[in-house]
Amino acid sequence: MNRVFNHLLLTLVVLALCSCATYPINPQLRQYDPQSGYRFQNLQAPKNSDSLFVILTFSGGGTRAAALSYGVMEKLRKMKIMWEGEERRLLDEVDVISSVSGGSFTAAYYGLFRDELFDPGKFEKVFLYRDIQGELVAGLFNPSNWLRLASPTFGRIDLATELYDREIFEGKSFRDLSDMKLRPFIMINATDIAMGSQFTFIQDQFDLICSDLNGVHVARAVAASSNFPVAFSTLTLNNYAGTCGYKEPSWMKEALKDFIINPPRFNRARIAQSYLNHEEREYVHLLDGGIGDNIGLRGPLVGIRSNDLPWSLPNRINLSEQDTNKIRKVLVIVVDARTDPKTSIDKSPSGPGLTAILDIIASVPMSNYSFDTVQLLLDTFTDWQKDRAVYAGCKAILQEACPGSEMPDKPPPPLETYGIYVGFDQLQNPKERDYFLNLPTTFALPRESVDKLREIGQFILGQSEDFQRLCSDLKCHE
Repeated sequence: MNRVFNHLLLTLVVLALCSCATYPINPQLRQYDPQSGYRFQNLQAPKNSDSLFVILTFSGGGTRAAALSYGVMEKLRKMKIMWEGEERRLLDEVDVISSVSGGSFTAAYYGLFRDELFDPGKFEKVFLYRDIQGELVAGLFNPSNWLRLASPTFGRIDLATELYDREIFEGKSFRDLSDMKLRPFIMINATDIAMGSQFTFIQDQFDLICSDLNGVHVARAVAASSNFPVAFSTLTLNNYAGTCGYKEPSWMKEALKDFIINPPRFNRARIAQSYLNHEEREYVHLLDGGIGDNIGLRGPLVGIRSNDLPWSLPNRINLSEQDTNKIRKVLVIVVDARTDPKTSIDKSPSGPGLTAILDIIASVPMSNYSFDTVQLLLDTFTDWQKDRAVYAGCKAILQEACPGSEMPDKPPPPLETYGIYVGFDQLQNPKERDYFLNLPTTFALPRESVDKLREIGQFILGQSEDFQRLCSDLKCHE
């Protein structure tokens, strides 16, 4: 009888321990305040001129992506420019970094620790040259974690979060980023699997679910951003919508009035509004940011092409000539560590296995989609230049026909744009290109591969025509 009782007691203890394990709960926002929290408008730029606006986007791809983006950052740190009568590092002019998956490790570390990123004893040691993947696997096979993993509210992604928090990001939260009040604005992106849409760890996004981002650890955002399907469980956030007095912005109300006028804007508003329905969406489940946008450019494109975001470029470009916040040059650097691995699946009559299918679904379609996104950016810059050319042409015709007449509208402001894509496809050497396009997506790469990625990131950026044009305009030197 005692033996049965002991077994029953042990079972109850195990069940109790399992039920206690849960994911870290994102804190509730007591009162919505559009002026507080981690937002672009709350960040200062003591060494950064508003007139040169620089956006970086870092793609997914595990350590491969982190190392390639790290190499680009090293190049920006080396480059000195002359702007607004001062010499400064090009890196100090970066205003926004938008990242997904592997690129989020580099972005988040720089956001938190700034130039410590380049200290060989820091980021290189805790991430780039480290077998993070091996440590993640070891955590899964550690018996001390088995009871927690048996809980329905604690998964593999939560173990990963603990590792990143302890070993890489030193327990820092978004409050640390908020308190620093410094640009660049770090936009860490995951994917909301219910909507198939981008979910960004910024306070504007967390306002929708009435949650205080300041209480969320940065490691949790990076874990969500690099949360590869199947390998990890989804990362869960609580939705407290309707409890903090949140007020929908005017753009959202306008966008929902008519689908025909602007379908992409309507869809963004529809997705944003879905979070406000707490009864239908009590929780938000997140996966890898690369599923929705593998180069992290879609979010910044909204700021570049519309007036909907607080840091909207059109608004800042159209300021008066006397305003020191007026943008005169825009630089966007897209760092894409996409791969194109060789495959033999088309040589066999039998279909690929589940692992191969998942890998293809998670990477190939988004890689193809990324090229369209980059082209949309370049087309936007071309359209801006065309607008100025058309205005100048019309003004010349008017002056010839009616000397002394004035154009009815103000001219588009003078603006220089530079759109740069850093990707392996740009390598001219076939053997070299093939090497990088076949590097695996993993959180453990040989030191030699990491070193090559750092070097090639700097090389591709330096070879870009737009980068060379920028350097000519700004008198760059190392």
